[in-house]
Amino acid sequence: MRIIVILPSLVNNKFEFFMRFLKVLFVSLLALVMLAMLAIYLTPLDAYVPKVEQTLSGQLHEPVSIQQIDFAALPLPHLKLQGVRLGEQEGIVARSVDVDLDLLSLLAGQVVVRQIAVRDGTAHLTPLRKLVELFATPSVATQGIAVRELQLFGMSLVTPGLTLGPIEGKLEFAQGGKLQRAWFAMDEQKMTAVFQPLSGRNFVVQMRARDWAAPRLSQWPFDSLQVEGVLGQGNFSAQKFAVVTRGISLAGSGKAEFSDGWRIKAKLAQADAPLERVMALLGNQTELTGALSAKGMLSAKANSLGELKDNFQFDGEVRASHVSARIAAGFRQPLVFDEIRARVVAEPDYLLLSALQAKLYGGKLSGEASIDRKDALLKADISASGIALNHLVEALTNDVLFTGSMDSAAKFSMRLGGGDEFPANLLLTGNFHLRNGTLTKVDLLQVASNPATISSKGGVTRFDDLTGLFKVDEAGYHFRRVKISSGSLNAEGKADIGPSLQLSGTLEADVKGTGGVVSMPMIVSGTLSNPLVRPSGTALAGAAVGTAFLGPGLGTAVGIKVGGFLTKLFGKNDDKNSEINAAPDAPAKK
Repeated sequence: MRIIVILPSLVNNKFEFFMRFLKVLFVSLLALVMLAMLAIYLTPLDAYVPKVEQTLSGQLHEPVSIQQIDFAALPLPHLKLQGVRLGEQEGIVARSVDVDLDLLSLLAGQVVVRQIAVRDGTAHLTPLRKLVELFATPSVATQGIAVRELQLFGMSLVTPGLTLGPIEGKLEFAQGGKLQRAWFAMDEQKMTAVFQPLSGRNFVVQMRARDWAAPRLSQWPFDSLQVEGVLGQGNFSAQKFAVVTRGISLAGSGKAEFSDGWRIKAKLAQADAPLERVMALLGNQTELTGALSAKGMLSAKANSLGELKDNFQFDGEVRASHVSARIAAGFRQPLVFDEIRARVVAEPDYLLLSALQAKLYGGKLSGEASIDRKDALLKADISASGIALNHLVEALTNDVLFTGSMDSAAKFSMRLGGGDEFPANLLLTGNFHLRNGTLTKVDLLQVASNPATISSKGGVTRFDDLTGLFKVDEAGYHFRRVKISSGSLNAEGKADIGPSLQLSGTLEADVKGTGGVVSMPMIVSGTLSNPLVRPSGTALAGAAVGTAFLGPGLGTAVGIKVGGFLTKLFGKNDDKNSEINAAPDAPAKK
């Protein structure tokens, strides 16, 4: 019974003794560690610089120089290397490198670097690529040092013709020391990139950006950017990309080569943009609005990344919808296109639109056009069918002289940037055919059938067909070989509209139902807003003479015929635009 009472007491005493022993042992060990850390902290480490430089140079296969080595106790004990350079002149330089060692592994005889933090420096592309390739293999770990994580703060990447930075990043390594994942960011993480190694020194890359502008491309800020692809030795293959900048969105795939200069080729699966944004980027001041979409091949070649924006080329299909274009300052209204489609080949100084198709004012345009940006010259060869002419003319002026459905074929050239000089900046020649329309503000039938009429002001002339040739140049608008046909009369002639919208011309009209006896020569004058048509002086004189000799009716008609014949026989022809060439030259520069 006494033994049973003494046993618990003995056990308690031994347990209390053991706990006191553990406390003393722990305090002693902690004191030893603190003394060791203090000894390391107080001991100068500069003597170890050559040895550390030699070791790192052998493992990284590049010369390494270090200005100073210190020991820091906070936040965790670590080594601080000051003034570190890896490589020659164009190498990697850092103000400081913090090396955080794993103490438990160090006590076990293994050198394990828990974290390396590189701060405030520059890295040239070639030595950085070699360093990444080195860490992508387990070679560093097999030489006795294992690195678990490498962090970058305030570093700048130097490439030919361009410096990126400051950059922050993190490289994570697997248990065997091989690079497992690399993450980089710029501009407060507005742009991020993730790299994962593949075989053959390639990397899977995922890039994301939002509200970010790349250096040297500040005029093209990225509202959003997503890129996925594979980075090789001197190239990057984008399996897919999606970019939105200034309302312009691009999506597709492509490849960039940068080992010797920069070369880019991209397949645009879809591109959408407001036309006004595109014109602003091209530096064109033409007032143009609408929605633009495209697909095709985009390429560029330059010595540096910053020069790429000036060397882009495009070859593909383009569609524009709901287009409004004011190509001249004097236009009353912009031209409105429901849709425009074309095959486009675009170079920095040249733009070609082939297989051009456009819908406007109930009709269609087809043909081809080109823009020479160096000479600021637009050329086109266009055919039109079924266009409501009154809507087209309303864009030019309030005074609509013609209405009807128009077919036409024309060639023109126009100097861009001279919209305030229209039509002096334009050369246009072609033919036209109007159907089922009217000549407004004049009544040709009244003048042709009543020689006593002094002039026709007001009224309309309805026609079934109106055909002719036209030309537009710095002297105005010129119409030749004009033929008018309707149920009541036929007429032929010519007319001009001067720069001040003054009218001049001649017509000869035959009233149907008179056996071709009545043929009235007429003079066109006045202005576009107030046109006048009157019988010619010789026609009136002939009518008076014929009436006097043969009486009214037949005598009047015969006199008009004779007067018209005399006009043709003896009249002066000083018209410089009597013949209209089919192919205009470029308008003269002023």
